[in-house]
Amino acid sequence: MLPITSEIKYVMPGEVSEKYLDPKDGESLIKRAEHIFKEILPPYGYAVRDKQIELAQHILTVAGKRGITLAESEVGTGKTLAYLIAAALIKRGRLNDSFLRGHYPNQSYAASANMPVIISTSSIALQNAIIKDYIPELSKILLKHGVIRSPLTAVIRKGKEHYICEKRLQRFYSKADEEIKTLLYPFLDKHSAFDMADNKFDGFSSYIKRNICVSGRCNDDCPRFEKCRYSRYIKKATNATIDFQVTNHNFFLADTRHRAEGKCPLLPNYQLAIIDEAHKFLSAARSMYGLELAECEIYELCGEIHSFTFENSSGGVNVHKLTKKLEGQGQRLFRKLTANIPEEQPNDETERYPAIFDSDVDRHLKNISSISQNLIYAIEDSRIQEFHKSRRATALWKLNELSERAASLRKQAELIFWLEKEKLGDRAFSTLHSIPKDIDVRLHKDLWSKGIPIILTSGTLSASGDFTRAKETLGLDKIPQHKLFSATMASPFDYKNNTLLYISETTLFPDNNKEYLINIANEIEKLIKASNGHAAVLFTSYNAMGQVHTILKSRNLPFPMFRLERGGVNAIEKFKKSGNGVLLASGALWEGIDIPGDTLSMLIIVKLPFAVPDSIGDYERSLCGNIEEYKAKAIVPDMLVKLKQGFGRLIRSETDTGVCAILDSRVNSHGSYRSKVLATLPECRVTSDILEVREFICCKKSRGYFR
Repeated sequence: MLPITSEIKYVMPGEVSEKYLDPKDGESLIKRAEHIFKEILPPYGYAVRDKQIELAQHILTVAGKRGITLAESEVGTGKTLAYLIAAALIKRGRLNDSFLRGHYPNQSYAASANMPVIISTSSIALQNAIIKDYIPELSKILLKHGVIRSPLTAVIRKGKEHYICEKRLQRFYSKADEEIKTLLYPFLDKHSAFDMADNKFDGFSSYIKRNICVSGRCNDDCPRFEKCRYSRYIKKATNATIDFQVTNHNFFLADTRHRAEGKCPLLPNYQLAIIDEAHKFLSAARSMYGLELAECEIYELCGEIHSFTFENSSGGVNVHKLTKKLEGQGQRLFRKLTANIPEEQPNDETERYPAIFDSDVDRHLKNISSISQNLIYAIEDSRIQEFHKSRRATALWKLNELSERAASLRKQAELIFWLEKEKLGDRAFSTLHSIPKDIDVRLHKDLWSKGIPIILTSGTLSASGDFTRAKETLGLDKIPQHKLFSATMASPFDYKNNTLLYISETTLFPDNNKEYLINIANEIEKLIKASNGHAAVLFTSYNAMGQVHTILKSRNLPFPMFRLERGGVNAIEKFKKSGNGVLLASGALWEGIDIPGDTLSMLIIVKLPFAVPDSIGDYERSLCGNIEEYKAKAIVPDMLVKLKQGFGRLIRSETDTGVCAILDSRVNSHGSYRSKVLATLPECRVTSDILEVREFICCKKSRGYFR
């Protein structure tokens, strides 16, 4: 490993605090990490976890080799603290100092010595926990024990659309009705909140947020730039003293694309990237590398142009007629795409509809692109009132961007397409989505091949310890073998004693007909009676969930019953407060929801979570020789990862106990997926006897549980 210089103040037991030790290589940092976990943290209530120490040391080793790793860290390992301690040692110890000065030759020595660590996550909750809880607590402890000389510093980074724009706020406020003015007034003050993720903005509609957020170009040409809260925040966030830039996957990928395209980076140059919740990174990459064209965006842009332009440009072009032509082309495009959707959909949970291109679709895209360009020339040549100049600038930027996207969407051979539908107010709109077929190649070229160490971590990255699927979809398989690592840190939880796995032998083959749904409802009723409520039922279909909920409600069971709808969260909070309730859910509850303690003691997985067929799956299948190869390479590994995520909702701490029930007949004693499922889930006792379920609950729970 490369030598590193002395930045870390480290005190061995029995030494005076003034003595500094110069680390000689990465091995000394590995020893220091072990000392922190075993000697420094325990007096503050932190348990010594072998897998947590192993993860931190693995990160230090990979970073020292400037490699990339898939580090699966199962629930209870304590991965957040593990990577924060490793990252602090790397950052303050300047582990790859010599390499980094050569990697960024155009920046100063001082800048190279102070490059931050990027931490990218998918959830706001985790970002806030890192900033508000983990780093302040860790900083105090490490300072007190002389491990670091100055406090650890961190900042949250996210897209500009999350923040108030002073100019747009004032303009929107001046035209708003009294009700909206009352809502906006407290935020006019330059010292008030301006990050719209703050709960102070909970009463703001998406319409208001869209009209007051930072949008388009933002620079010192703005008359309010000097007083702008957003510009002050950016200046502070990019200060060289910041140790950790905490961001989301989309913003991190936006920075990656900016660098690849030669644009100004969004984040400072960094020496290490940690991608937490990495099982969601592919989805974010598809979003950031993909293109979309929304029917509503054309509609809203045309309405904006109508509102600030005069009839004719100096050249006599009627701007309003041209704008109506653009709006008409948008309507015709989406009518045609909708008409091309096959009548028979493969699944009642379909959210991505096939986007079938023909000559008409291609022609409408071509027209949208050319009309947008013509509108740019016409609007630039039009007379407008002085106070509309900023609105014109924004509209021109949006038109140019729309024109480029419409032209790019015509490259059918390079893209995978699908159509999504949503309702906004009284109108239904569609959005055309696409992603590049070679997203794995692009990720490798733009990110993995750059030589900066990257740690991808999550509780669920592999199927039964096999990382092949993650490597292939993310393009990590293109990295030289000596630079790519992987590790699995098993959960320290005692699943053998604290968890019972119930696999039904009486459920019918999954089919959403009436007989099957009644059969499932009967099984659920037996199980929740055996556990005295305290249950969550995971479905893969909202339709099936709704029908089973109706059946169970008609039986007047003695437990509060809740149903989690799309986009909802209230049902989860009500379930937590109920004590012994029953929560029926799909979607959100499969991952990321934390319900520790006895409230959730029975987790019922109705059906194996195979992905709903869509355009991406159809393309992947076309690359395989046959359906069996596709199932082995994609369908089954994806299902097993999702199953692990669902199972992980049950046991959230060392003291949790509970039953996981799987009602899918394909996992019973004769089921084709039984061996794969059992190999994927933690080792625990398996039963098909409902009496064993009752006995387990009675044995593990206190008397108060049954009140």
